Amino acid sequence: KFGDEKLIFTLIKKIAHRDGFGNFLAEGVKKLAEKWGKNSINFAIQIKGNEATAYDTRLLPAMALSFMTADVGAHHNRSWTINDDIKENREEIKGKAKIVIMYQHKRPLLDQLGVCRFPWVETKMDYDLYAQFYSLVTGIEATTNDLLLSSERVWNLTRCFWIRENPGFDRSWDLPPKRWTEPFDDGPIKGKALSYEDYNKLLDEYYELRGWDLKGIPTKEKLKELNLDFINL
Repeated sequence: KFGDEKLIFTLIKKIAHRDGFGNFLAEGVKKLAEKWGKNSINFAIQIKGNEATAYDTRLLPAMALSFMTADVGAHHNRSWTINDDIKENREEIKGKAKIVIMYQHKRPLLDQLGVCRFPWVETKMDYDLYAQFYSLVTGIEATTNDLLLSSERVWNLTRCFWIRENPGFDRSWDLPPKRWTEPFDDGPIKGKALSYEDYNKLLDEYYELRGWDLKGIPTKEKLKELNLDFINL
């Protein structure tokens, strides 16, 4: 029964100890749905095996694309774009990929530097300050663009790792579950939702800006540009 908090606590313990049905749940909803069958994969709210964090992105194209292409699976911490979706027309597809990529370079960069992202998120701290801090601490002169280029290299390197570890990796890994195409059934956006055509348009624009092919694979030219041409895909 949905909302049964006693059952939730029971399942948490079973998952932690891989006890009975908890052993299946411990593998995540993707593997559970694949094992269960009966088209249940259509209702597994996950991408790349990671369950989506608690935001409904069915009419938030930039945020949906953020979930779809995040290097850890569907998670908001790689690219937070809900505000941009609302400001820039939440039903508009074109131009959202550029916004997503910008955040995918900026937010993970803070992880690379080992600093909290909240000063930037909450106070809009100037990124040039991070470059100055990095230069002072390491003795290596670096501009903001240098750091963002490093973040882009990491993003592409991580993508290559996904491809190496998962034979047959292609754009299907970036597509959301069918559930994400179901229209809202009430409220001011009743009857609306992004379609698979919309999701594929988002990916097409994203891949083009990234320098990846239509399967979502970084091109040799892009890898060479980033000094990652030692990678053989």
